[in-house]
Amino acid sequence: MWLDDAYFKEKQLRLGTDAPRAALAYRVSTKGQVDHDDIPMQKIDCRKFAQKQGWRVVKEVAEKGVSGSKVSASKRDAIQQLKEEAANGEFDILLVYMFDRLGRIESETPFVLEWFVQHGIEMWSTHEGQQKIETHGDKLMNYIRFWQAAGESEKTSIRTRDRIRQIVSSGHYTGGFVCYGYQLVDQGRRNKRDKPVMDLVINEEEATWVRELFYKVIQEGTSGYALAEMLNNRGLRTRAGAKFQSSNIIRIIRHEGYTGYIITKNARSEYIKELQIIDRETFDKANDIINRRKAKSEQERKIAHTSQNPTLLAGIVYCAHCGAKMSGFMHTDRYKLADGSIREKVQPKYNCFQRGQRNKGGRDCDGQALYLAERVDAIVLKIVEEVFEQIRDTPYSQVAENRIRQESNLQKTKRAAAEKKIKAAQHALERFEGEILKCLDGTSNFTEDMIAKQIRRYQQELDDAKAEYAELQNARLNEAAEIRKLRTYYDDFKGWAEEFDTAPLEMKRMILSHLIDRVEVGRKYQVIVKFNMKYRQFLECTAETYNTEIGA
Repeated sequence: MWLDDAYFKEKQLRLGTDAPRAALAYRVSTKGQVDHDDIPMQKIDCRKFAQKQGWRVVKEVAEKGVSGSKVSASKRDAIQQLKEEAANGEFDILLVYMFDRLGRIESETPFVLEWFVQHGIEMWSTHEGQQKIETHGDKLMNYIRFWQAAGESEKTSIRTRDRIRQIVSSGHYTGGFVCYGYQLVDQGRRNKRDKPVMDLVINEEEATWVRELFYKVIQEGTSGYALAEMLNNRGLRTRAGAKFQSSNIIRIIRHEGYTGYIITKNARSEYIKELQIIDRETFDKANDIINRRKAKSEQERKIAHTSQNPTLLAGIVYCAHCGAKMSGFMHTDRYKLADGSIREKVQPKYNCFQRGQRNKGGRDCDGQALYLAERVDAIVLKIVEEVFEQIRDTPYSQVAENRIRQESNLQKTKRAAAEKKIKAAQHALERFEGEILKCLDGTSNFTEDMIAKQIRRYQQELDDAKAEYAELQNARLNEAAEIRKLRTYYDDFKGWAEEFDTAPLEMKRMILSHLIDRVEVGRKYQVIVKFNMKYRQFLECTAETYNTEIGA
């Protein structure tokens, strides 16, 4: 009845124009609350309360799906609009269902309420009555209310996350986007309300080309753009029915769920063999390539891209003089013979673009503009062959594992320091929270503003220390994985040494792009090869670079 606007307006007409003017504000945090009619429930309660008090309602504002604990008041249009109208004297009273509808940020919302009171607005809640700010006790109670509301919000979030984590940990799908390679089926499972729920299973047809994408990234270095074109040419489309873009391919390569897990934002299941499309080693290799290729700085992009010319070092060759990345291309040299005829010779070369642009504002470079790719490639191949010879004769060493364990001892010291910070912050928080009650009975040496400030300070210190500790714990959990990766690096290195000579050009490029960080080429074909640390640690030579000069 109170939701009916005509009925409410009729009730309001019985009030005189001199009745106090009230603005009513409603808010729900989630889409689910909107769907379950929480806004109408607040509206009914507030309208009835305003009518009973004899207030004339001049404005109603509703925020749907706005989190009071995550969204600052400065970014909430409804709060800013109410502030502007309050400053203009357009209403006398602001009524909410409960004061936490104004927000649940303990370091901000108490001062939002206080702002309205200071501008002559009476602040009312249908459940908590009027909040006045006349004494220090009023200010403290105002702060305590929102401090408790923030705690309740956090507890609700924890309960929700824990429930989702429990469901996911049990290996059950909880909703959301279904990645390519999977589909939802009804396998007869029902929830606690006895409603059917869907389960995630592999879609074999889609899983086949998901595996192909990973293979092409690892074995051929195919770009996201090229892979998207490949799928589009086959007539495949995204879940939304659109053509594939390189960004869609990157999301697929980065989706860890393909290794046999159900993963949400806050949780992941145990390993589920029935959901594994690719193995962990394949996933890590593909993502290593993508991560290096997506580096922000052009100088950091090390992966060789497939090209149509026969240069071997595309993507990893740099000018030793100016540091600019060099490009490989087919260059045409023209010679004038004794009889006056022109002879042309087409051959692959590496080009320092900056050297060619020196007179056009480019980077200062005193190196050559062009280098014969055949010469540079031959020098690098000679060095690589020496390195492969070493790895063929080198058994798997425990030295690198010992390094990881030394790092683990350092991490242990850091964890102890983080634990100490946590305990100190917790002790300080308990102290100042205890001062709240003393402040109420006048026995505290601190004002409520000082207490609030200190609580915010030590809560932040506690949050930072917990985050630091969690990060260190994750590093500890990853220690075994790092050792496994080390063995994988060794096996890759050994495998490349065996297959490199007979591999096609595209695969040689990929092997070198993994093995080598960069090749620097200077005048007189002086070549410096800098190997990737992942593989250099297995070599007897501990030098970071291999330096050679043609003829040396």
